[in-house]
Amino acid sequence: MSLSRSLGVALLALFPRCGDADADRAVSGGPAPSASVITIAAGIGFCENLTVCENECDAGSSDRCRRLGVNYEFGHGVDVDGAHATALYERACGMKNSEACLAAGRMYEFHHGVAKDDAKAVSFYRTGCDLGDGPGCVNLAIMLENGRGTAKDTVKAAAIYTAWCEQGSSLACAHAKSLRATPDR
Repeated sequence: MSLSRSLGVALLALFPRCGDADADRAVSGGPAPSASVITIAAGIGFCENLTVCENECDAGSSDRCRRLGVNYEFGHGVDVDGAHATALYERACGMKNSEACLAAGRMYEFHHGVAKDDAKAVSFYRTGCDLGDGPGCVNLAIMLENGRGTAKDTVKAAAIYTAWCEQGSSLACAHAKSLRATPDR
């Protein structure tokens, strides 16, 4: 998979169900994502000096482990290796890095270098949410709403959407509104 397509696919996972046309085209094999999508991906934080980041990750820096994961996920200075990226995200999540928990969850949810496993995705999203990560909470609510990787629980999903909508998440607001408008869910 090309780097631009990988970026688009990964960004779709970072911002699931947002309807980003560039990311949707990247997933469908269409044209590469725009420069703005690539710029957003770069903003999630690469390691410029891999040796320093590896040493700091080994010394217990959750941020450096997460950033190394980004390098391996996107092929920045290294070959793309989704399995290694996931392992680094899992390690950082274990160190209470909420962004890494979100990343690990999406790797499992969207089958990026690891076997698709919605239950593992839910577990990582839940951990990230417990650490206060809004996107992790919204992804957890989506999984609860649809009964993917966990028992379907629209009441809990609605509560999560409402809480994060009140925090300013337009995605959570849209899902809360949609859930209220759909009978028998």
